Amino acid sequence: MSGLNRSLGLPMLIFYGTGMILGAGIYSIIGKAAEQTGETLWLGFLFSGISALLTALSYAELSAMYPKAGAEFIYLGKAFSKENWIASTIGTSMALSGSATAAAVALSFAGYVNQFTNVSTSLVAASVLLFFSGVAIIGIQQSSWFTVVSTLIEVGGLIFIIYLGTLHEKFGIGISFTPTAGTFAGSALIIFSFFGFENIANLADETKNPEKHLPLAIILSVLIATTLYVLVSISALTLITPNLLAQSNAPLMAVAKTKSEQAGSILGAVALFSTANTALISLIGSSRILYSMGSAGSLPKIISRTNPKRKTPWVASMIILVAALLLLPLRKLDTVA
Repeated sequence: MSGLNRSLGLPMLIFYGTGMILGAGIYSIIGKAAEQTGETLWLGFLFSGISALLTALSYAELSAMYPKAGAEFIYLGKAFSKENWIASTIGTSMALSGSATAAAVALSFAGYVNQFTNVSTSLVAASVLLFFSGVAIIGIQQSSWFTVVSTLIEVGGLIFIIYLGTLHEKFGIGISFTPTAGTFAGSALIIFSFFGFENIANLADETKNPEKHLPLAIILSVLIATTLYVLVSISALTLITPNLLAQSNAPLMAVAKTKSEQAGSILGAVALFSTANTALISLIGSSRILYSMGSAGSLPKIISRTNPKRKTPWVASMIILVAALLLLPLRKLDTVA
């Protein structure tokens, strides 16, 4: 067994956190959220952002106190040191939750691919999971550079949507400031779109200065994502009705198409990078939880085995891959989410 490679600084951690959050949410879940929230879509994102920030503050504090890969598993192990089953149960649950996120965004990726060509959704989603599991095993530095490029592209796509909305003479006029029951119901789904910041804590063993940089990266990632989400949702409802947004399998692509087919194609391509990026980061974060549990003896030691040359937890990565693949037969994005 070999330790992990400490090569990540603050900028790279922010890219990881922001990329994970944005890909898991706005490109894949905004349509289903609009179905419930209607014109209060932006409020749903704001409320969820506030809730996510409160949780992020807790993660920021805990990641500074216990800078170890495994996050929830480590924190609960410290809090309930005499009840090991609590940390083990939650740690396993969080790892499987990450595999579900990877499966959900892989299905979303397939949905955007189907806007360009008619290929089996399950086949595309499975190919995404297999490919990025391979990238994750090759090395954290290689994964990081893909994350940087993809995050820049997906942020650029969101800024493009915001720009298209601001060009409309009625930008923001139709939004509602009065929360409804649908707003809060939608927020329960939208909170999925903020999942990802907690994965930053799982990179502790690969971070150069985890006590300082992990908390900053967690908080900044949530603030950046919330700002973009609110502005994008306002722009989206300026250009398209909530019903049309909900009916689309590629919602932001549908928004861009209100301007031109070319704009829609650009957003479709951006969404491919975004969802692929989130799949990669989910696979990485989840595997680090299992790695930590294996290292601590809560799971078989073989799970913490790493590649001596690449210094990546390849056994844990393969387990997360299999768990994600097993969710693909469910097919429906909102069910997996």
